[in-house]
Amino acid sequence: MTEPGQPVSEPADPWQSVPSGATPPPPAPGAPGYGYPPPYYYPGYQVRRTNGLAIAALVCGICGFLYFIPAILGVVFGIIGVRQTKRDGTDGRGMAIAGIVTGSVWLALLLVIIIAFAASSN
Repeated sequence: MTEPGQPVSEPADPWQSVPSGATPPPPAPGAPGYGYPPPYYYPGYQVRRTNGLAIAALVCGICGFLYFIPAILGVVFGIIGVRQTKRDGTDGRGMAIAGIVTGSVWLALLLVIIIAFAASSN
């Protein structure tokens, strides 16, 4: 505390420029606004990729009712996707299998429709 009537000293300006040739002092530990934010993941953790063909197989398998061409693509992409996930270690094996199953179901339904139509036309 200062006595009444005494001049008050101003605190040093933290934003003043550093003279040329001088290095600025290091920031205080834990000071906000310096460097990168702390990582939100565990050290050594690697994000795994999802296989693109597995995603394509699932989408094509689900949309197999559209002229049944995506069902064929879903089965083909699914088989290739399962092989790639096994070889590369990428994620998406379940999606590839789901693409194979849904594409096969749509193709089986198409086969039943063709047989029913052929039987009814006789």
